[in-house]
Amino acid sequence: MRNWARKVFSLAELRYSPVLLLSIVVCVVAYTIDEQIDPQDQLWLAVTYYISFSLAALWCGINYIGHIRVNNLYRKHGDIGAYVEQLVMDAEDKTELRNFLEDFAADLEEQGRSGEEAAKEVISQFQVREFLAMSKHTVPFETHGHHYLLGYGILLLGVCAMATSVEMLLAQPPLVWLIISSVSGVYGVSLFGVYVLYKLLDLFIYKKLKNYFS
Repeated sequence: MRNWARKVFSLAELRYSPVLLLSIVVCVVAYTIDEQIDPQDQLWLAVTYYISFSLAALWCGINYIGHIRVNNLYRKHGDIGAYVEQLVMDAEDKTELRNFLEDFAADLEEQGRSGEEAAKEVISQFQVREFLAMSKHTVPFETHGHHYLLGYGILLLGVCAMATSVEMLLAQPPLVWLIISSVSGVYGVSLFGVYVLYKLLDLFIYKKLKNYFS
């Protein structure tokens, strides 16, 4: 439970937050104009809402892409020990692989390569071999858990609940409380929807890569 809460409230995981904040600001402006001014010409109001939605959709895409990472197996490394250590395998296999790579690197050093060059060459050749022999259990990219979306969603829905409570307590609540409750509620629910969308995208990409490399 504690581990789950830590993942959910790892709020620093949010990428490109200025884009999302700009979407919220535009939405607040549009909602304020709609409720307070109620213009006869609804075109610009519709355009403003559309801009807000487009910014949110843009953020949804770039935030997802920003969390796609290259599998540790295929990242660039210049140290054999550090490279082997971060691989997911048992200690005995790690020792065997480290010894093999270090012996290979020693042979390259005898041929005139520097220690760093030899290590990079050995790791690069091992990565190419593993990539070509990729099994159905290995894909070149890793996706994020996206739990932080649930954390932000919970926080925004909490703000929505608080603003709604204030509205109910006041006989004539100021417009600001209606705006806070409405916008935070919409974006809070939307983040839960984005979480589901990201999970579906993860599943789709995973299956496509598995089919391609299996």
